[in-house]
Amino acid sequence: MDEDGYKVDIKSDILRLFDLERQLLAKVHRSPSRLYFLDMNIATPVCLTACVGDVAWRWHERYGHLNFQVLRKLGRADMVQGLPAIDHVDQVCEDCVLAKQKRTPFPKAAKYRAQEELELVHGDLCGPISPSTPAGNAYFLLLVDDMSRYMWLTLLRSKADAPAAIMTFQACIERETGKKLKVLRTDNGGEFTSVEFGEYCAGEGI
Repeated sequence: MDEDGYKVDIKSDILRLFDLERQLLAKVHRSPSRLYFLDMNIATPVCLTACVGDVAWRWHERYGHLNFQVLRKLGRADMVQGLPAIDHVDQVCEDCVLAKQKRTPFPKAAKYRAQEELELVHGDLCGPISPSTPAGNAYFLLLVDDMSRYMWLTLLRSKADAPAAIMTFQACIERETGKKLKVLRTDNGGEFTSVEFGEYCAGEGI
């Protein structure tokens, strides 16, 4: 263990053994004979063991959850040596049912699309990113115009800077386009639900 980089610390009649990540592995008290006895019997791992009593189910799992009808066909045609006769072809494997579930496909187009610029703007805050930028920014605010799909990205030091960044964005973009920001859609994160920001949006009619 010493050659592999493990650390042994002896202090106050107690021996402590740490691994390479300095996590405590063992704690041993000193014996009357001034020796430290550490039981190194390794328990048999059981987390990855599986026990299947029925032979048919065992072959079902061996073949990657192949259905029982195909297994019976393989056995009758003598295509697999040792494969027993499969008789319960109508049984259902719960794992197979869960793994083969299908979900409704995502719609190819949204039900509603904005007709004008700044009619609907989507916003989201991402982070913290690691490592942060040289300027210390660990977050970024992404704003997307629903009509034009134009994106604005602003680097932020913390989540608390998001409302101020949106206010600055609104002032700049409204002056640039001559149009007013009508709807700002977010995920209702804490950075967007503060009382001050809510009052600001209400005052601006957003």
